[in-house]
Amino acid sequence: MELSLLNYTAERIGIDPTETYMYAGNNTLRVLQEYQFNCSSSNITSLILGINIRRSGRDRKLFPGVRVFRPNGSASKKYSLVTGSERSVYYSTSNVSTDTGGYEYPLNPPIPVMSGDLLAVSQPELANSVVRIYFTSTEGIRFISSQNISIGSSSTVNFNDSVDDQLILVYPVTDGYCVNSTNSINTSFIKEKALEAQISQRIPVERQFLFPEVNFKCNGSVLKWVFGGKRINQEPPEHIELQVWRKIGNNYTKIGFSLVNANTMIGTNLYEFIPQTPLQFQEGDIFGIYQGNRSRFLYDQKYNGPENLRSIGTLNSPPQTISTGELKDSGNDFPLVTVEISNMPTTSARPPSVPPSPSHSLPNNKVLITILPLTVLLILAGVLTAALLITITVYCIKKKKKGKTNSRSFPNNDSLSIFRTSINFGTSNPLYDNPDGVYEPTMPVPYPQIPLPPIPNEDPDVVVEAYKQPNEGVYEAGLATTAVYPTVSDHN
Repeated sequence: MELSLLNYTAERIGIDPTETYMYAGNNTLRVLQEYQFNCSSSNITSLILGINIRRSGRDRKLFPGVRVFRPNGSASKKYSLVTGSERSVYYSTSNVSTDTGGYEYPLNPPIPVMSGDLLAVSQPELANSVVRIYFTSTEGIRFISSQNISIGSSSTVNFNDSVDDQLILVYPVTDGYCVNSTNSINTSFIKEKALEAQISQRIPVERQFLFPEVNFKCNGSVLKWVFGGKRINQEPPEHIELQVWRKIGNNYTKIGFSLVNANTMIGTNLYEFIPQTPLQFQEGDIFGIYQGNRSRFLYDQKYNGPENLRSIGTLNSPPQTISTGELKDSGNDFPLVTVEISNMPTTSARPPSVPPSPSHSLPNNKVLITILPLTVLLILAGVLTAALLITITVYCIKKKKKGKTNSRSFPNNDSLSIFRTSINFGTSNPLYDNPDGVYEPTMPVPYPQIPLPPIPNEDPDVVVEAYKQPNEGVYEAGLATTAVYPTVSDHN
């Protein structure tokens, strides 16, 4: 869950929205006369929804939908269904919203609409619906829609006496901004109401929870946990584990965990915990929770979350491994937990000679993030550079000694002047300087301006720059280390 949604939901712990927000009627159709399309032609590209999502299974496999009705005539109160305009609103635990809490459902393909058309929303039987649409009564707003119409009763509807004050949390988004609302309802208004409709509840204790659809997308380490909770009678919570698990065959193995506390409050019912040693994880690892008997502290958002697995029966202590046969489906509630991570692309196992650090990670399975390849390359580059410098220095000393010997036998040899001039060129000295003195000419020798060879260029349209000294060192070789900043990751 993203931090913004977590913060909002934690603030509303203890608020019961069921008195204000209700579900649309069973097996009914509502025509939304609130929204008028004012373009000659446009397309509904998506829907902003206030909905409730549950796990599918057994008889629970129905989804709401939308469709478009068009007037039979300019003065007629009868509207007919537009053929091909029906779309289902399909959601599951794998595509729930983790950031805003609101849902924008894309319509593919979009629904073409014309001026005068009306959008209708259908809700199947609530008991068998995976997705249920909310409506609410808001003071000062009389939302205009039809009364409940039985689904499938007719392809033609009559809208006499069709005004209602139930605000249905659906808003059509068009590609040409062609929606007019009698009450100036927009996308932001529907999203706000959709958030208010969500319910929070305590997570049961002495149960091991696993969330297979809350998984890590990279290799890295947990730097900080942020979670929502509320104490009972101000008693401090005991033994709350936020865990990292890995599935191996038909078993889940606990890779590590943080034994968190509620000592650091950062907002209303919002806490943070920073592990002394970052908790390591690998791509594909999943999230888990365990609370002891006296730790009724953590909360989750009821429904609208990823798949939950729960241990069968109570557990007096958190397990280290658990098989799939010891787990059962437990709805799709969304734990009020988020995490700050540092992702690392390189991983290796902890060397056996290194003793485990004093953390709660399991030593046999802990992953150690290293930069060993980068260190080796840096050392190797330094050794090669030092060897090259030594070789050049030895060569220059030998040549200089040889030059002195030749100067005593051939003081006027032209090659000596050339050699010494070349040495001064290498040290950027503009004047000739003879350290022996006795054979030095009376006039100084100027600094030789030896041109560099031209760069071959057979294309007259290409401008070739002169030779430049290459940038040497670790940055040229691409070996400079880059800082990795902590990021916040959504588990979903």
